[in-house]
Amino acid sequence: MTLAELDNLVKINKLKVEPPDQKEFDGLVASAKRRLQDAMVEGLSDEGRFSLAYGAAHALSLAAMRRRSTVIVMMAVSWK
Repeated sequence: MTLAELDNLVKINKLKVEPPDQKEFDGLVASAKRRLQDAMVEGLSDEGRFSLAYGAAHALSLAAMRRRSTVIVMMAVSWK
């Protein structure tokens, strides 16, 4: 999707632009650290450990977006 197409979605209120948020960034990084620590607990299933590690990676990717740039958030969409 091009920048022009994203801008158009903002104009028609399908997307919302939000500024970077340091507090949210810090919380996401802290969450990722906890998940990675939990993923190292012996006795958890492989699926549980994978889920925790995946969640940590997801939190870090969101943190990177919140730290470095404006984030475009999807607005509620009515499904027909």
